[in-house]
Amino acid sequence: MWMRATEGADGTVFYIDRDSIKKEGSLIRVWELQDLKSKGPLDEKSRRVLVEYDTKNDRRRVLSFSFHGEQMGAGITLKADQTPGKWTMVAPNTTAAVVFQVASALKAPLAKNSALPPPPPQSQSSELNQSHISGANDNNSNSKNDSVDSKNPAEEPQKIGDESNN
Repeated sequence: MWMRATEGADGTVFYIDRDSIKKEGSLIRVWELQDLKSKGPLDEKSRRVLVEYDTKNDRRRVLSFSFHGEQMGAGITLKADQTPGKWTMVAPNTTAAVVFQVASALKAPLAKNSALPPPPPQSQSSELNQSHISGANDNNSNSKNDSVDSKNPAEEPQKIGDESNN
């Protein structure tokens, strides 16, 4: 089942298949779906990507990917590759970091006898705090992560809130 994880600055929506999450030691594998706002370089409208995260070393690699002609992985397959890519660091404040956190949280077992805290009371001040929090990740810098060695667009992390990527 696809679950929305985050949205990139260019409008690409990132989903994860919560049923596909597998954990082996410090490794987590998850299927991701990238639903593009505008067509990609191969005229793709979506990408399905099997990603492996190394939780011990904060890195990731693409194990396989496919580019599709329609949204949500539908339509003809325009390109596919099952060659594992190189490990790259999961840079902070990127869509890869958010997807990694969501997948890790979904796969982490809840401790026995742990109760969730009650929801915060609703008030005008909490609405103000929420708008402040949602803008906290805005980053107007044009810096790029030089440690990313991508062989295809499915591996390229996007800065969250970086308007220069449009």
